[in-house]
Amino acid sequence: MKFLPFLAFLAMMFGAPALAEEVVASPDGTITVTVDVNGEGRPFYRIDKGGNAVFTESRLGFLLTDQDKLERRLAIAGTTRKSHDETWEQPWGEQRFVRDHHNELTVRFEEDSDEKRRFGVTFRVFDDAVAFRYVFDDRSMGETLRVADELTEFNLAQDGTAWWIPGGEWNRYEYLYERTPISALSTVHTPVTMVLENGTHVSFHEAALVDYSGMWLRRMEGTRLRAQLSPNPRGPKVVRKGAFNTPWRTIQIAD
Repeated sequence: MKFLPFLAFLAMMFGAPALAEEVVASPDGTITVTVDVNGEGRPFYRIDKGGNAVFTESRLGFLLTDQDKLERRLAIAGTTRKSHDETWEQPWGEQRFVRDHHNELTVRFEEDSDEKRRFGVTFRVFDDAVAFRYVFDDRSMGETLRVADELTEFNLAQDGTAWWIPGGEWNRYEYLYERTPISALSTVHTPVTMVLENGTHVSFHEAALVDYSGMWLRRMEGTRLRAQLSPNPRGPKVVRKGAFNTPWRTIQIAD
């Protein structure tokens, strides 16, 4: 008991310890997403399916035109969790009724800086998919956010085969699909579909794309992909005032 005052003193001097990694699983427990920060305070996520890695450590962050880049000296400051199970009917399509069954985790990050910038990332995990988006709802980010590009990564755990068309070329979406190794991609449009060497199927796209630049995927090295926002001739790729969410980055994952 004599050590309690000393521990309280240390807590005041050095602050509370950083929160441990956060994990959220699909309703059936097959897919898990792990969210954490590394030793430099760089946030990342991982995705596993059936105990096998689909994505290894994949970075999260932003390049901004009028602020320091948002990518390091960050710590997990809090989390919220939800579960959702609803069936809705669509007016047309191959499937009349769609079940929306997922577990949700929102991780709040805070920067170790004078500004103490804060933002969140919300992950939704389904039995056959993962979706996530950034949440900018804190005044610490300023009145207007001007985005130069995202630093969002999709670091695939292994090579495989991809079906794709090039992104950012003169003929937009009017190309024949190519079939190459994932490790041979350049910049591609979504949706892009892949089969990893272990047979896992992965398909990338986005949803709720409103007042935001469309996303291409650019291969950085090996099988590490990064989101690349389509350009804006007026300057920043995205300019948003007030609180907003980015589009969902969607990843279908299946056998």
